[in-house]
Amino acid sequence: MRKYWWLTVVVLWLLSIVYFLVYVNSPALRTAVDASTALSMLHGLMDLLLIGGGIAIIAGLLHKIFHRK
Repeated sequence: MRKYWWLTVVVLWLLSIVYFLVYVNSPALRTAVDASTALSMLHGLMDLLLIGGGIAIIAGLLHKIFHRK
């Protein structure tokens, strides 16, 4: 169960990285996000996934390093 949790976190984090790479390189997507409330909410969700996922991955790796059995 724990492996599936971390797999989900990593996949969502990678998905948010792909989203922001597309967002940065696409003026049309930036314009659409500025004009649409739904896309702005999606952008905010991806931001939370990027930051939260990164923190969770780093914390998980540090826990694994310092709590070896």
